[in-house]
Amino acid sequence: GRLTTPDNYQKVVEDGRFHTILSSLASRLDDCDARMLSMVADASARFRTSTPELSDLAQRLAEVVARREDAFNPRNLANVAMALSIRGVRDVATVEFIRAEAFKLMDDLEPAHCVMLLEAFRRWGVFDRQLVDLIVERMSDEVDRFTARDVVDALAVISRLGLARGFLLRRLCTLSFENLGQFTPRELTKMAYSLAKLRFLTQGNVDDLADVIAPELHRLVGSQVTELLYALAMVDARHQVELARSLAGQFTSSAKTGPTRSLGSLIDFAWALCALDLVDEFESDFKATMAEIFDRSPPQNRVPLMKLFDVICALELEHLALGIAVPPAWKAACDDADRFEMDRLEPSRLHNEIVMRFDHLRGTASGTRWQLRMQRNQQCGPYRVDMLDEASKIALDVETVSWPTTRKLKHKLLEGLGYKPLRIEYWDWRRARTEEDQNVYLQREVVRLLEA
Repeated sequence: GRLTTPDNYQKVVEDGRFHTILSSLASRLDDCDARMLSMVADASARFRTSTPELSDLAQRLAEVVARREDAFNPRNLANVAMALSIRGVRDVATVEFIRAEAFKLMDDLEPAHCVMLLEAFRRWGVFDRQLVDLIVERMSDEVDRFTARDVVDALAVISRLGLARGFLLRRLCTLSFENLGQFTPRELTKMAYSLAKLRFLTQGNVDDLADVIAPELHRLVGSQVTELLYALAMVDARHQVELARSLAGQFTSSAKTGPTRSLGSLIDFAWALCALDLVDEFESDFKATMAEIFDRSPPQNRVPLMKLFDVICALELEHLALGIAVPPAWKAACDDADRFEMDRLEPSRLHNEIVMRFDHLRGTASGTRWQLRMQRNQQCGPYRVDMLDEASKIALDVETVSWPTTRKLKHKLLEGLGYKPLRIEYWDWRRARTEEDQNVYLQREVVRLLEA
């Protein structure tokens, strides 16, 4: 598993001797102790993509593991959970066994084990609030034991899950930014990417990261470059535009010399150029990037499609002169992803709170009394917004940590269509703990918008 590369992968997995090894392992798993089962699981997970033989071994492994109650220590359990989730084994018995064992071992879990268990359940598509709460609590208690890699991996899985756990995030950020020299450039880039998605990255943080990364910028490759560029765009760090230009230039030059660029990195690059108003500066590179994206098939993953939806809207509303034609399959896939996620968020508790506050909110702006009648999930041009007041054309979106892009680009485009966009920052809203605080916050934001 360690020695396979994209060049020799097919040769290895199609070799008859490899199949013999897997079938021999599968037939002897009953004789293995918990440590050996963990090692087999870890080894099988190192192969980049699955094969029927690897899947059969993983399924057999899961059957044996589920009969070994109280046999696994925290490290072995985390290894097994991660490996089985990577191989796509997600039957109810296996997931329930890992969950039950995790509860028993909770007080002995180390930070790395916590991260692996969260990632395994994320891959399984299982969100167990009780388990997540206990793991987050355990991580908060053990913050002083986090290594640099633990911090990076923890922030990555928290951002992928969209976990808005402010106490843990504050402690991890404090630990990280007091010890930036302990991280590699790649780790700093991943950390910036995760914190930006969580809306927990400030422009001051960006400046600190830029100071440390800038001398090592040449060491970043591929998606590492676009992750940092994406983080700059997420916090609208226009004062770091020279760094953004360097990253954009570095990514475009890699097209000629580097390996094939991933779809995720291409979409991050295109979105960041739109968000930072750099499309005109990198026009030919932007057009080449869009062509490279559209040459591929739309992915199943909604996250890159939601990012690209912003880019497609920018093409239609701001960059028509570029003459970039969007294939119908891509347009439909992006629109479906955006609509699905908007529909999913519409009944959330957060959105209910905000609508309830608006039901009783009144005020005066520029000598005129106002009262907003917010309708949820409304169409505004090519976009849907969380809430819209038809009379005033105030279009409101909540900057939730689960949405993959900031709403700033969207709101700039909506403003051009005659709407009055209003962004509610998630963490600002959470700081308004009482109904009175929430009313004051909303009233202040609406008055500021109407008087602008």
